[in-house]
Amino acid sequence: MNLTDNEKRVLYQFNGYNKADTLDEIRMAAPYMKSRTLADSAYSLMGKLKELPERECMEMVQGIRMNYHLPYEPKTVGELLAEARQKSGAVKLAGHDIMALERFAPDTRHMIVFDVLSRDSPVGTKGERTRLFLTDQGYQKSLENQERGFIRIKNHAKVLSGHLHYDNKDRDL
Repeated sequence: MNLTDNEKRVLYQFNGYNKADTLDEIRMAAPYMKSRTLADSAYSLMGKLKELPERECMEMVQGIRMNYHLPYEPKTVGELLAEARQKSGAVKLAGHDIMALERFAPDTRHMIVFDVLSRDSPVGTKGERTRLFLTDQGYQKSLENQERGFIRIKNHAKVLSGHLHYDNKDRDL
């Protein structure tokens, strides 16, 4: 499937973990794009991605993330984040994006990054590294799942009004 340069530019900015997440991110952002041309490209892109099977869609998304280069200096926060992610070679975590709306919910108190160790885990797929923003109750459930051997928490941060306060700042992920 061929994408226009504007469609590639739009897709480059988004970081969904699967087809549904990617389409949802684009759908939510499209009405707020500065340029009507880019918004139209976003809607066109959504139509093209909807037609693709999950695997082909995510292969296209990964290809754009790894190989697309903006024809100019990045201008939007999404473009800056995408470029930094591309340059660092960072692997995308499953679960919530670092700027997910859950991070800013009034009852969110914790952010964890964890490895899924078991197929029986209630969250994630074995072998994935996942980020979640959680309430106090959700964090307690995560600690219980860690005790049961389903997950291993690699990093934890307290969340206050969307700001992250890490327990250990020097921990490698």
